Amino acid sequence: MTTGDEARMGRRGGRQLTAAGNYFDTRSKAVMASASGALPLLVIAILQPTFLRPGTLPLLAVIVAFTVVTVGITLRAGRLSDRQFTVLGSGGMVGVAISAYLIADPSGSRAVTAMLAVVPAIAASGSPPKVTISLTGAAVIMATALSINGSEGAVRFVAAGAAVTTVVVPAVLIATMRSSLESVTARLETLANTDPLTGLLNRRGMLPRVSAMLAEASEKSDAIVVSLVDVDHFKSVNDTRGHAAGDVVLTTVAEAIAAYVPEDAVVARLGGEEFLVLGLSKSVAGLEEKVLESVRSACDVTVSIGVAQANVVFDERGGNDVEATLDRLTYAADRALYAAKTAGRDRVAFAMEDVVRWSPTLTPLQRRDKTEPLP
Repeated sequence: MTTGDEARMGRRGGRQLTAAGNYFDTRSKAVMASASGALPLLVIAILQPTFLRPGTLPLLAVIVAFTVVTVGITLRAGRLSDRQFTVLGSGGMVGVAISAYLIADPSGSRAVTAMLAVVPAIAASGSPPKVTISLTGAAVIMATALSINGSEGAVRFVAAGAAVTTVVVPAVLIATMRSSLESVTARLETLANTDPLTGLLNRRGMLPRVSAMLAEASEKSDAIVVSLVDVDHFKSVNDTRGHAAGDVVLTTVAEAIAAYVPEDAVVARLGGEEFLVLGLSKSVAGLEEKVLESVRSACDVTVSIGVAQANVVFDERGGNDVEATLDRLTYAADRALYAAKTAGRDRVAFAMEDVVRWSPTLTPLQRRDKTEPLP
């Protein structure tokens, strides 16, 4: 199998996996469902010629043709871009407005006019605010124009108010619900990725950054450095001063560590009284001594630190994944930490330099392709 054949298989497999999963997002599904609503109008117009104003059936046929195009584009795209949605949504609203105007019966025209609220509501569920506001404004203008057409006096104001309410209220409600859901989701994501006591990343939260750092290390031929920081005699703090005091100690130690960690490095709490600092050697070289001194100055406890350094080699055919690579590095640092504890605590110990083979997390299809023998 040639490289080109593998690439083509990967692309086809990727599309198959996408199609088997959630190929259409909610917005695209809603566009197809709402656009299909124009088809019954054509059927009714054919079966009952008086349903439309005289001579307007060809125009309705054009609108239905645009509807078919909209569904076709959505089926092909799967997930509409904001620009595609704006164009198709605007065209759909114009089609609804024209369809409502073509209907001879005023009650039928008002019923179709209410459909102008659909596109803004869909936009509010998954589009940027700018797109939602633009489509909602356009829908309000068209709905108002259609509602006051043929009305007189105070009825025109009532009709205009009803049109605005019909369009705006669903869009506002859905936008509010979406905002609340996004806020809750973000909060849950934060809780899942951070340690609630210290506010540092936990193991789950640091994995994406570790993955990016491993990739950078392999690309730039820079070593990765892992430091395990462990609070000395922490059990005695809990036993003699209580767990509340122990929590205060952990918080102050976390702050003392984070104060010297550069932005491009990772600092996390692994659990208990153990912390991890990970970064490229160019950024964190010598950092362990600064952390040691920072804790001595800011806290009433000391820490021991085990440091491991390794050169990262990217292995596209399936070396260790991120978690396995991190475990190997922390295991080496843990041995150095044990040496620091054994030597008397309140000091740094170093592990021998190592080499780790790393590959990013692969999908099942990618992993199968990578394990195929080379020609």
